[in-house]
Amino acid sequence: MTKKRTRRKPISTDAVTAYAHAVLSGEIIAGPHVRASCRRHLKDLEDGPSRGLHFDVAAAERVFGFFRDVLRLSDGQFEGKPFELHPSQKFIVGSIFGWKRADGTRRFRRAYIEQGKGNGKSPLAGGIGLYGLAADGEAGAQIYSAGAKKDQAAILFADAVKMARQSPSLAKRITFSGNNPVWNMTILGAPQNGAFFRPVSRETGRSGSGPRPHFALIDELHEHPSRDVMEMLERGFKFRRQPLLLMITNSGTDKNSVCWEEHEHAVRVAHGDIEDDTTFSYVCALDDGDDPLEDPSCWIKAN
Repeated sequence: MTKKRTRRKPISTDAVTAYAHAVLSGEIIAGPHVRASCRRHLKDLEDGPSRGLHFDVAAAERVFGFFRDVLRLSDGQFEGKPFELHPSQKFIVGSIFGWKRADGTRRFRRAYIEQGKGNGKSPLAGGIGLYGLAADGEAGAQIYSAGAKKDQAAILFADAVKMARQSPSLAKRITFSGNNPVWNMTILGAPQNGAFFRPVSRETGRSGSGPRPHFALIDELHEHPSRDVMEMLERGFKFRRQPLLLMITNSGTDKNSVCWEEHEHAVRVAHGDIEDDTTFSYVCALDDGDDPLEDPSCWIKAN
């Protein structure tokens, strides 16, 4: 009697799912919260459809292509090179842009990214901002780089300006206002015609103006003394179909801060302690028992 063969369910080869499998198999070393985010992704591939969620591989790959084919890095050894996303960055970007709701809009409206210094968080966020400005199809998009102070907000924005000027295709379509420093980028051409990208800070909230952000990029959240600038920007989300609040930070030290509140929420969401289908998190951290002074192999978990 011949045994009936059971077909194995094929493992997706998309970059987001491949990264999740590699982390959970130990092929890629990662900390406890990143492992939890990877488990969440794989679990949602199974359970998401029952909640009206699906993963759109083509949407994720479109953003990868924008980084690779449109953006050019700046400064030092990376000057003029295509922005080739690291596998961990593909997991972050692909998750944010690939997960969709039943109506086709994006699932994630908030994203919390916590990594050590020197991991390219600001260029990554700047690239996401440029995608929202030039390639997301949002009419009249408003993209904001937000910091507690103007100088801080300008750091992420300056990275985006440099990448836009390095890009042959973007440089033709973007009008740069100001010289040193540039304070605004405006895109020309439908459907984004008139969309802009600019830095803002707490002072903007006092001006009485009413931003209507498509993307709000919060730089170095651990340095923000309050939620003022975040709340000011999030109030304008009601005018958009699929807005995004992207928070980037390192771990900081103050446990009585807005950053710590967002950190705790992001960790609990990743581990499934809170069900929040609107929040994506990628929190780098060591495991209990890791000794970074004696064992350099654990350093990658924080990066």
